[in-house]
Amino acid sequence: MIVNPQLFNYRLIIGSLVVVVVVITTISYSSYSTLIANKTFIEQESKLVENELSEMISSYELMEFENKNISFQLEKTKTRISRILDSVKNLKPNASLISRYKKQLQELKEENVRVLARLDGLESKNDMLRLDAKGAKSKEERTTSIIKSLQVENSRLSETNSNLTKEIEEAKMLNLADFKAVGVKRVTRKRIVDTRYASRAKQLHISFTLAANKFVDKGTKELYIQILDPKSNIVADKGSVKFDKHLLIYTEKVSVDYNNEDIKVSSLIKTDDNEILVRGTYFVSVYHNAVRLGDTTIELK
Repeated sequence: MIVNPQLFNYRLIIGSLVVVVVVITTISYSSYSTLIANKTFIEQESKLVENELSEMISSYELMEFENKNISFQLEKTKTRISRILDSVKNLKPNASLISRYKKQLQELKEENVRVLARLDGLESKNDMLRLDAKGAKSKEERTTSIIKSLQVENSRLSETNSNLTKEIEEAKMLNLADFKAVGVKRVTRKRIVDTRYASRAKQLHISFTLAANKFVDKGTKELYIQILDPKSNIVADKGSVKFDKHLLIYTEKVSVDYNNEDIKVSSLIKTDDNEILVRGTYFVSVYHNAVRLGDTTIELK
C-alpha cells in the first residue's frame, strides 16, 4: 500500500486544529461559566450589602434619643451608610468594591454595637437618676406634708393660745351680778319706794353686786353708770371720760374699794331740774375702763 505523505500531513494538521479548537472552546466555555458565576456572586453580594445598609438606615430612623451627643453621632453614621448605599446602587459592582463595602459595613456594625452599648449604659444611669429623682420627690412630698401638718398644728396651737389668752383676760375682768334698775317715787329712812310710772318717778335706782374674783387686782375701781332715755339721750349727764380712742358720756361715777370679794353697789340717780322722765324703755349700762360689765333696762309707763 502506497501512502501519500502530503495528504497525511494535511490530516495531521486538521486533527491538531480540531484538538486546539476543542481545547479553546472548552477553556472559553469554562471561563465564561466562571465569569457568569462570579458576576452572579458579585450581584448577590452587592444585593446583600444593599439590603443590610437599608435595614440599618431604617432601624436608625426608628430610634429616638434624648442625649444630643448620641443623636448627633447616630445621625453622622446614618449619613455615612446612605452614602455607601448610593455607591452600591449606582456604581457597577466588582469584587474589589464589594470587599471594600463589606469591610465598611462590618465597621459600621461594630460602631453601632459600641453606640448602643453606650446608650444602654446611659439609659441605666438615667433609670437610676429617675429613681433617685422619684425618691427625692417622695422625700420632698413627705417633707411638704410634714411642714403642712406642722403649720396646721401651729395654727391650732396659736388659736388655742389666743383663746386661752382671751379666757385669762376675761377671767381678770370684773363681773356684775343681781343687776337691777327701777324708777323711784320716794326714799324713806327704811326703804326705797319704786314706781313703774314715768310721771311719778323722781329718781332712778341702780343696784348690782360686784362679784368676787381672785384674778382681779385689789384696789379702787372706777365704775361709770350710763343711762339712755327712750330717745337715746343721756340722763343726768355728768360729763365724759376718754379711754384710749373711746369717749364715754356717763350719768354717774362710782368708786369702789375692791378686795376680791362680793361687794354690793347702789346708786340713786337724780335727774336734772329741767329733765322730765317720759314713758318708754331706759337702757342702763355699767362700764369699767371702757369695758361694759353689764346692762339692763327700766320700763316706765
